[in-house]
Amino acid sequence: MSIPGFTSKIQVGLRSLCAVALLLLCSAVFAQQPPPPPGAYDAAPYLGQIRNTYVYGDIWERPGLSARDRSMITVAVNQATYATYATNELRLHMGRALDNGITQAELVEIIAHTLWYSGFPTGVNAARVAAQVFEERGLPAIPPGASSRQPPVNPELEFPGAYQQAPYLRDLLNQVLYAETWKREELSPRDRSMITVAVGTALYASSEVRYHIGRGLDNGVTQDEISELITHVTFYTGFPTGVNASRVAAEVFEARGLPLSDSRFPGAPYLDELITGMLYGETWTREQLSERDRSLATIAVTLANYQTDQLRVHLNRGLDNGLTTEEISELIAQVTMYAGFPPGVNASRTFAEVLQERGMPLPD
Repeated sequence: MSIPGFTSKIQVGLRSLCAVALLLLCSAVFAQQPPPPPGAYDAAPYLGQIRNTYVYGDIWERPGLSARDRSMITVAVNQATYATYATNELRLHMGRALDNGITQAELVEIIAHTLWYSGFPTGVNAARVAAQVFEERGLPAIPPGASSRQPPVNPELEFPGAYQQAPYLRDLLNQVLYAETWKREELSPRDRSMITVAVGTALYASSEVRYHIGRGLDNGVTQDEISELITHVTFYTGFPTGVNASRVAAEVFEARGLPLSDSRFPGAPYLDELITGMLYGETWTREQLSERDRSLATIAVTLANYQTDQLRVHLNRGLDNGLTTEEISELIAQVTMYAGFPPGVNASRTFAEVLQERGMPLPD
């Protein structure tokens, strides 16, 4: 038997308590967030909302990876992408990495490991930023605990048959990268696998992601950790990189007889929730841009980044959203002038395939 009005008052009270608890929880989470650079989101406030709500309020708080792991892969990814915006993020995340338990010696080893997969200039840039961070924090310029280079004598070759047409590249791969760098004790094999999968994901390097997911599983990285890693990196290099890595991861998991969820992205299941909810359910439905305009922007970016699978998806979506074949053709030409002919030629070929599949004529 319920007393009229009493039950409703209890429900209101419970809702109020829940709201207060949620507010306190969010306040605690936001209190742990690093402050953004001054003015960073003044011209794009929605971007600031995404940062606070999804990146730091959700992704960084998920239990699938430790704060140390997340800092490690975020530093590596921002080093690998090597642009002005990434350098600013790199500086922020180097400081955050030190706060999250990564030592100076480990930080410089992350730089040294990453440069093998993203190029020497990225390492030079990251080393310069690290020196600034160490100086600002009053830390020694030469990290304590960092070991000197010790080339192995007559090492066992990991890939003796690789790159026969480029012997010096074969020697670098075997005698320096795998026989020395991968053996250095500043980072564990598990750490190095996580870094390499993260960088491969960021650079859309499918073959490297495929190999190093397998190597990572052998080095003690769990299936769930790989899935969470892909989700984390997605927020620093974009959804196309995460979708691609998720597809590759699912192939590796299946080949090894590991269980797969019935998610649209079984290699990284949480991506399904994020893409359905945050990306298409929220961002794509905002009124500031039409779906046609959003398709234009998305085609341009996936074209420039040579992300063929996602380009194909969004060429189809653009046609569904009202773009004409002539407009897409012109967009490809326009973006080619800023991204270069290789991605432009790839986009032209991909668009021709899309039109053929849809039974549509090629543009004049």
